[in-house]
Amino acid sequence: MWSARRIEEEVAVCPRRSLARYFEDYLPKDAPILEAGCGLGAWVVYLGERGFDIAGIDDNVSVIDRLKTWRPTLKVSLGDIRKLPYEDGALGAVISLGVMEHFEEGCEDAMRETLRVLKPGGLLFFTVPMNNLFRRVFAHPLRSLYLRWRKRCGDSVHFAEYRFSKKEAEALLRGYGFEPILTTWDDFSEKTMSLGIWADFSPLQTKDLYELKPAGRAAAFMMNSLSRWISCSGILFVAKRPVTV
Repeated sequence: MWSARRIEEEVAVCPRRSLARYFEDYLPKDAPILEAGCGLGAWVVYLGERGFDIAGIDDNVSVIDRLKTWRPTLKVSLGDIRKLPYEDGALGAVISLGVMEHFEEGCEDAMRETLRVLKPGGLLFFTVPMNNLFRRVFAHPLRSLYLRWRKRCGDSVHFAEYRFSKKEAEALLRGYGFEPILTTWDDFSEKTMSLGIWADFSPLQTKDLYELKPAGRAAAFMMNSLSRWISCSGILFVAKRPVTV
């Protein structure tokens, strides 16, 4: 996924994401922050340039090598988010954006490790893909037909990710000891953009990263004008590690 994308492009779209305002509102500026599963490091770059003490970790060797080549001083490292190189309670916040849903066996180890490295009262910024109305009605049935066809053609189909309702995602967080203090949708702020539509319908993508063709922009505007929950890509939680666990 990351090989076809440019680091500069990913950084450039950060301020267009709804996430950006919540980072500014809630992230601590007096404590270390980790993005666990940082990918191409866009948020590490973006937030670091705004005065936050942030580092990133990812298990993709080629991604970390690219980041180190692009900016050798960037605080990113190779590692497993289920075995973080931090002492208990060392971090003021952990950012986990679209990571936990990729563990087919479940995210218990990663969630418990996240809880361990956060200081009492520390914050988790947590997003997972949303099983929204648009996906339930259109995207998932079409994807099921496509995967069935792929199997008939003899292709292997692999697990990609889980998608959640708000209640399911909140129950997941609470089950591992976190206390949600904010729940909201996660996507682009502009109504003519939709990361959810862009991700699920590649024929509606343009050559520009995350941009939609006119039909996609019209669909995004219509659904976003009705409710941002209809087709949003994900759910964002800001959750707190309790003072006592």
